[in-house]
Amino acid sequence: MASHTGKRRSLFGIDNAVYSESDAETISYDYDESSDDGENLSSDEFSSDSEVSESESDLLQDVRVWCAIDVEHPPAAPPRFPFTGQPGLQVPLNDEQDPLTYVRLFLDEDIMISIVTETNRYAEQTLTRTPHRPLSRTRNWEPITVDDLWLFFGVIVLQGIVHKPQQRWYWSTNRLLETPIFGKIMSEYKFTLIMKFLHFTNNDNFDETTHPAPKLKKIWEVYQALLENFQKVYTPSRDISVDESLMSYKGRIGWMQYIPSKRARFGIKFFMLCESQTGYIWNSVLYTGKGTKFSKKYADYGLSTASVLSLADKLLGKGYCITMDNFYTSPDLLDILIKNKTDAYGTVRSNRKNLPNNFTKEKLKRGDVRAWQKGKMMALRWKDKKDVCVMSTVHNATSLAAKTKGGKDTVKPNVVLAYNGTMGGVDKADQELTFYPVMRKQQKRYYKKIFRHLLDQCLWNAYVLFAENNAAQSSKKVEHADFLWMTVDGILRQYLPQTDTPRRPGRRSTIDGDPERLRGRHFLEYVPPTKKKTDPTRMCVVCCSRRRSDGKKVRKETRFHCPDCDVGLCAIPCFKDYHTKADY
Repeated sequence: MASHTGKRRSLFGIDNAVYSESDAETISYDYDESSDDGENLSSDEFSSDSEVSESESDLLQDVRVWCAIDVEHPPAAPPRFPFTGQPGLQVPLNDEQDPLTYVRLFLDEDIMISIVTETNRYAEQTLTRTPHRPLSRTRNWEPITVDDLWLFFGVIVLQGIVHKPQQRWYWSTNRLLETPIFGKIMSEYKFTLIMKFLHFTNNDNFDETTHPAPKLKKIWEVYQALLENFQKVYTPSRDISVDESLMSYKGRIGWMQYIPSKRARFGIKFFMLCESQTGYIWNSVLYTGKGTKFSKKYADYGLSTASVLSLADKLLGKGYCITMDNFYTSPDLLDILIKNKTDAYGTVRSNRKNLPNNFTKEKLKRGDVRAWQKGKMMALRWKDKKDVCVMSTVHNATSLAAKTKGGKDTVKPNVVLAYNGTMGGVDKADQELTFYPVMRKQQKRYYKKIFRHLLDQCLWNAYVLFAENNAAQSSKKVEHADFLWMTVDGILRQYLPQTDTPRRPGRRSTIDGDPERLRGRHFLEYVPPTKKKTDPTRMCVVCCSRRRSDGKKVRKETRFHCPDCDVGLCAIPCFKDYHTKADY
């Protein structure tokens, strides 16, 4: 082939590619930041296709197909797109030392008011539709306020730090289980009522034909509001990672996933985009099977491509570099990202379309490397214990010395080392969320469990910002657990009334403070007759609170009751004991 040296327009906007006569397949890059997708070439540099000779045209076409690379003397790495993002915190802070300030960046006033409004609305709708039974807890429901909701969140965050297998044990007075702070924050009675009626949308406004995500109708508004805050508050640095995350769940929903490689295995899947270095969760898409809500711009693409482009849509064109695993990486996706001035690299499945024809044909020995170049894309196959297939738009086929986990010296391709260093953003966030989870296995309502998971994400993002802002001011790093209890402490200082005296342990009262049965006037009456019985009886609450010598509960019925307290009581001495002692 005749020698050709000169500037030519490349396929993906990389101008000034130099082709030397010594090796037609070796490509070096000289990136000109002033050019824009090759459109700023002067007429002297590239006047028209008609002026390119036949041999030059053949050589130019070689750049648009896969060409083998000499791994012993690889060409220079393709240049990165210039990074134009402005990473860091994007909103002002009132107090950089207060953890609760960071949490409020995500759980802002609008979201809190919305949850309070919908919770009270749902409680009213439920009680109107299904009248409560005489002894039901719901008979004393009172509408909650924003302060109540913050205290409720404080309780469930604290439950993630203080692990107990059963929720009722947090209010236990047993000396082996007692944790008095929970009773001081909120009674179990009130906590269970708020959890029962916790709601995030108005059911009466739901229209399946117009709703953007009908399967997520119970949580959609809050989910989108939180994602908007995640993106508004913070801009990630150049290196970001995309991966899937699995929220543990074993309820009955049609879009539950089974991923054996994940610790939870069964659950609800999220596609997530995180900052590689810190694990800050910047965007996510909740997978609901057919009908998953991706960006309309990418509706025609496959699942893996649409998920990456939807997650990174607002970051495209700014020079970001995305690290992905083999579920997402493909030549077609990298083509699209290059056209949007976004770099990427990651592992790739060897059977992906449009890879080099002989990508997997040759059998390699351990340590062997084979690589191919196509414009700005490189495909590389490296034999370790198994074949490792990767693609990149910013690396060449260079290998570097490294150490294994056991401390042994080894040689690995540079792209593999970079992948190991930047792929862990989502995994880091997932790992941290499992240590002190707001979620509980006993939570059966899928939308409440999703909200708990989103609350975990809010706390993690708040911790990332808090640690980053206070790293230079503090000699000792604040751990994630410390940040959580400091957040709860801030909630209690601001929202827990300091004048309230803690309630004595014993039977739950219908109002806070001293039980009304100890202060009011009560009278003993017969249990009123019913349709089935003319002389009905009820269990005496005082007698049934005692235990026999063999440890079993006493079971005693009586014909008398207190109509004001709505409990059965023996005439003597239980009626007097119940209305004069706070132990029942």
